[in-house]
Amino acid sequence: MFDYHLHSTFSDDARSPMPDVIEAAIAQGLEGIALTDHLDPFYQDDEYPWELDLPRYWDALTAAEEQFGGRIRFAKGIELGMTQGEGVQACEDAVTAYPFDFVIASVHHTKRAPIHTARFLEGRPMAAVIEEYYTEVLACIRAFKSYDVLGHLNVIDRYTEGYAAESVYMPYAEEILKQAIADGKGIEVNTSTFRYGMADRGTPTPAILRRYKELGGEIVTTGSDAHDARSVGAFIKEGEEILLAHGFRYVATFRGHVPTLHKL
Repeated sequence: MFDYHLHSTFSDDARSPMPDVIEAAIAQGLEGIALTDHLDPFYQDDEYPWELDLPRYWDALTAAEEQFGGRIRFAKGIELGMTQGEGVQACEDAVTAYPFDFVIASVHHTKRAPIHTARFLEGRPMAAVIEEYYTEVLACIRAFKSYDVLGHLNVIDRYTEGYAAESVYMPYAEEILKQAIADGKGIEVNTSTFRYGMADRGTPTPAILRRYKELGGEIVTTGSDAHDARSVGAFIKEGEEILLAHGFRYVATFRGHVPTLHKL
């Protein structure tokens, strides 16, 4: 099993130091991991600015690989929070400066506001919220190609009051999937939905995962999105079972942005 979405205290909202996260992965018997701490340029929250000291982070990844590389497959990763314009350029600058193995591209905020806040959500129809979120994702990946998988594609479902119907979100999601596949990129099964009480919804939703397969998508990673050592590896097995149920036979890992497919 592989957990390719993990956060340490290099992320503002995480609680466990990097060595503790890796030790937890080894204790869980995971075959491989990617550390993917947050960098969200221009994030609009003083409490959680999601800035990342890239030189210190890279040094920590390098030290961790040297210390733990003989005990577990280890990928040096990062999760980028994209926004259009300057945000995308800052993401490009970050991954150009350091030779990461694995890059998750996510959207946590638009130019309006972080997507979990009242500024983004309140007083707006569901359709408008959905349109702005998915339109931001599509615009960003049309401009930014230096990533490997899309992170928690329907993450907006964590924050809306109720879930948007397939007829509302799938036209946007399909265009995103087509663009990602055309660019040779993948998506992730993010198993944090089990922790958030959203197992019935899934991340991605069954409709998104099914359509990705129908369109020819093959590159899928599994990740717990753990923000503390206790959650490392959580529900990865269930994530693999979801992939199998949708006809996928492989899960991907990365080294130097090159995917390797492992039979489930």
